[in-house]
Amino acid sequence: MKEFVIFTDGDVDLPAPYDKEVVLLPQYYYFDENLVYGEERILPREEFFEQLRTRRAYTSGVNPALVRERFEATLKDGKDILSITVSSGLSGSYNTIHMTALDLKERYPERSIEVIDSLSASLASGFLCMDAIDMRKKGKTIQETSEEIRRRVHRIDIYFVVDNFKYLVQGGRVSEAVGKIGDILDIKLILTMKEGRIEPYRKNRGMNNALRNIRNIAQARETARLGVIYVGNQDLFDKCKALVKSDCEADLNLIVSSHVGPDTTGIAIEW
Repeated sequence: MKEFVIFTDGDVDLPAPYDKEVVLLPQYYYFDENLVYGEERILPREEFFEQLRTRRAYTSGVNPALVRERFEATLKDGKDILSITVSSGLSGSYNTIHMTALDLKERYPERSIEVIDSLSASLASGFLCMDAIDMRKKGKTIQETSEEIRRRVHRIDIYFVVDNFKYLVQGGRVSEAVGKIGDILDIKLILTMKEGRIEPYRKNRGMNNALRNIRNIAQARETARLGVIYVGNQDLFDKCKALVKSDCEADLNLIVSSHVGPDTTGIAIEW
């Protein structure tokens, strides 16, 4: 049986120790075009959120040349590739990785390269990586693993509580008028992923109601995995964590954080 390497990208989060068992294809973020972060240069979380409160962060997907370099090195080493990516509805990274894989399949026809669109992000996509790691440890082939992961794509969900609309407005997720009304009325929005895109799930009056509804979502589901997600507000994260019975926790990557803001928390579910 051929050994295979699991890749993912910078929009996907895994808890320890699983995060050490995948190869990360970084994505990039910047406040100033002349100073880009994401690979060798990493901005500490505290400094990132300090800047994010007063400046807009911009993001970009994976570097095609870097994807090719790391994939080709794996193939030359005699190993196959399974890449599980952020939703193609959120980032161009899936398309970049997919097109690179198609080209390399022609050059290395004896190797297997599987690229799977998770249709989600953060810890929900991370659950698929965790599943793939577990299956690889059990001796499953890349074909068996990729087939099962594609089935499980439709068995993951993610829910975020957003404290204010500022970052959603900046990213074009909601209109400025809706954002102003929401902040004035103290509406806290629960977001989810639907068909690979971020969609509003429920409006709530006040953060406490929003967190209770997150708890209700968690309690209403039969779950195989449930994890809580820390962004940049420890108090908010602790309140969420106290309300749900979680199996794991993970930090939200800074790419997604730039679009939802620091005052955010949430849960990921695999069922």
